[in-house]
Amino acid sequence: MSAWRHPNQRVVSELPLQLRRTGVPVAVRAWVGRRCGSAVVDVHRLPGASSTAVHAVRLADGRRLVLRRYVWEQLRREEPEAPARELAALDLAAGQQLPVPVVVAADVTGREAGDGAPAILMTRVAGRAHPSPDPWQLAALAADVHNVSAAGFEHHYFPWCRATCTRPPAGCRDPDLWNRALHVWHTGEPPYEPRFIHRDFHPGNVLSRRGRLTGLVDWAHACTGPVGIDIATCRFNLAEWAGPAVGDAFVAAYEQLSGQHHHPYWDIARLVEDDWDLIDAPDRVAQTELLLSHAMQRWNQRT
Repeated sequence: MSAWRHPNQRVVSELPLQLRRTGVPVAVRAWVGRRCGSAVVDVHRLPGASSTAVHAVRLADGRRLVLRRYVWEQLRREEPEAPARELAALDLAAGQQLPVPVVVAADVTGREAGDGAPAILMTRVAGRAHPSPDPWQLAALAADVHNVSAAGFEHHYFPWCRATCTRPPAGCRDPDLWNRALHVWHTGEPPYEPRFIHRDFHPGNVLSRRGRLTGLVDWAHACTGPVGIDIATCRFNLAEWAGPAVGDAFVAAYEQLSGQHHHPYWDIARLVEDDWDLIDAPDRVAQTELLLSHAMQRWNQRT
């Protein structure tokens, strides 16, 4: 795995204790063995996850799987539907031949696995995440996701962080810019056709091998909603990791491949939906403020 990390991902020292020190208990290993018909012979922690514990699992019969466990109690309290949502999204995505892990076993309550932590056991997709995949391939993958009919999918989009983003962040240089952006966020949402969206679509969740994309992982936030929030999420992660030109190239490629115009509202929404009332990180605020100023210019120039 690469050394870079998602800008919102906690560094190891900031992870909750349940994530920093978690292993795979004997009872959970036994559950895996029962469900797979083969004993667990090795597990090791996979880097990168910031809200769940993710381990590579090797079985006696040679299979290599991935075990994702919702061990963090705060996350389970705040988003109790997340394990079932991820399971439903993976099943839908796999049924539509998207490049996603295939579920081998699941316990969305944690009672069967034995330790109370919901668990999803899935196949391991070859490849690793890179900070700057080919923008055309990324755009094609996003379009494939959004082309899936989400009729009957019971998990729906909602804005994040409404209660913890109520004012300009501490230390910002242009509070008027933030206030205008917050006003747009609350009042300017354009009409949209709900589609199947990943909701956290960015290079950190996209795997590639030998220059070709191989998989899209981490479906815990998938829902029916506006495709624009996926595009904006990817745009700004690319802007940080590979430069704004790469983010813009991704958006242009998506517009050409999908035939849909990317509305600037979703850029603003993605930048402000964070816990800005609680964040004291001057560099992060300054970087986001620069991106927000460009997003507001696009909003002002919209036709």
